[in-house]
Amino acid sequence: MNRSGLAVLPRYAHKVPAMRAKGSTHFLLLTCFLLFVASRPSAQTLPNNAANFQFTQVDLTLLEEVNEFDKQLAKKGLVLKDPIAAAYVQSVGEKLLGDQPPPERVDFRFRVLRDPTINAFALPNGSIYVDSGLIALLNNEGELASVLAHEITHVTNRHTYLFNRSNRKKMVMIEVLQAVAAASSIFPAGAVAAGVAVAAASSIGELLIVTTIFGYSQDMERDADRSGIERMYQAGYDPHSMPLTFELLDERLEYEPFEGFYRSHPKLKEREATTQEMAEKLGGRGLAKGTESEYLDNTVAVICTNIRVDLDNRRARTALARSKKLTAWQPKEAAYIVLEADSYRVLAAKTPIPSQDEIDKHGQAEHRKRYFKLTEDEEQKELLTKDGGSAQRSANFEKAEKFYLSAMEAAPRFADPHRGLGFLYQQEGKNDDAMREYRLYLAMAPPDAFDRLRVERRIVALDLKSTSATAPEPNKP
Repeated sequence: MNRSGLAVLPRYAHKVPAMRAKGSTHFLLLTCFLLFVASRPSAQTLPNNAANFQFTQVDLTLLEEVNEFDKQLAKKGLVLKDPIAAAYVQSVGEKLLGDQPPPERVDFRFRVLRDPTINAFALPNGSIYVDSGLIALLNNEGELASVLAHEITHVTNRHTYLFNRSNRKKMVMIEVLQAVAAASSIFPAGAVAAGVAVAAASSIGELLIVTTIFGYSQDMERDADRSGIERMYQAGYDPHSMPLTFELLDERLEYEPFEGFYRSHPKLKEREATTQEMAEKLGGRGLAKGTESEYLDNTVAVICTNIRVDLDNRRARTALARSKKLTAWQPKEAAYIVLEADSYRVLAAKTPIPSQDEIDKHGQAEHRKRYFKLTEDEEQKELLTKDGGSAQRSANFEKAEKFYLSAMEAAPRFADPHRGLGFLYQQEGKNDDAMREYRLYLAMAPPDAFDRLRVERRIVALDLKSTSATAPEPNKP
């Protein structure tokens, strides 16, 4: 689900190692196709003939491709297997389906995808995926239901098949290839990355798969909003949850490298207002939406996993916002406190909230340049040269240390705060303090801790550095 067509372009499209290694043309082709779709003056109105839909050979070929795509997502380990979250998302989807029989050749399955992108998408075979990034953003079951209800409509109204039929023209392919040629001079091969779902698509119906994931025409997206909100109401959910979800999607913590894509869909504020009007006509205030606590009980494992992915993908502002939600929910839980501490540490010289200058069009353009050009370390060094950069780094590090110590107090035998504090002290150049915390971590962590070797190597490196620094000068002849 996205800010425009409920399908957001990934916000961490920078230097993805696997894609850099491949450097393959088809990833560039995928991205250029997105830009091509975004640049069309207006979306084509497509007939909604779902009730009288008859499969053609073209449709059956597409169905084979998406079934294979489903298998690839599972094979590559991209489907999260947390049993509580999986059962929860499936149960919400089933409530929305009710006792209505599925369309021909549809088997509805609701899954969580290991992807920090704020996104959800539906395949025409009935597989509906919600990215972990979107799970982490939402606040209650009603908002999740609004996402799933929207995506269910794409399946029941045969949007993928209809869209596919309308775009099987040679002229489309010619224009896509022209876009590839133009973009080749802008983006180095492999530098433009999409979400993990697109990466998994490989060569399986690439153009159509990408369109499925990133949105349809304006008419189809409006149809999904209208039918989705009615489905929510019929299932006993407060329909006002849908406009609230659009409001959440206006979050501006991270940068989106291809903001122009959204111009091919109705603007977010417009869709928020439209669905608010629909909800008022339906009524339903006081119907089920669930509490935040109930929602977090079922999704916390997914959110914690996603925070780690955010921290690994230059999305520390988002990680901080999500971890704050967890510590507000359970303020004494050491694991959540450590996530908040880690977020402040990774922020370093970056502010927790972007300034207005960063959010405006010029600021985003400047950031995009740095995002593709600089590594995370290089970006931090640049931030330290700016006014207030060092002070911001000190403030964030101070908060990180405070939260690590708080986590230790909450759970004295919990190893993770010591590892985080070791990382922090090493960043600050406090090598002796860092080695002390690393050793405490190793003493408390299980023998098979995933990063034991990494921490041991850090101790060795710091020890050698310390020995070298204190060694006496050799006698000069």
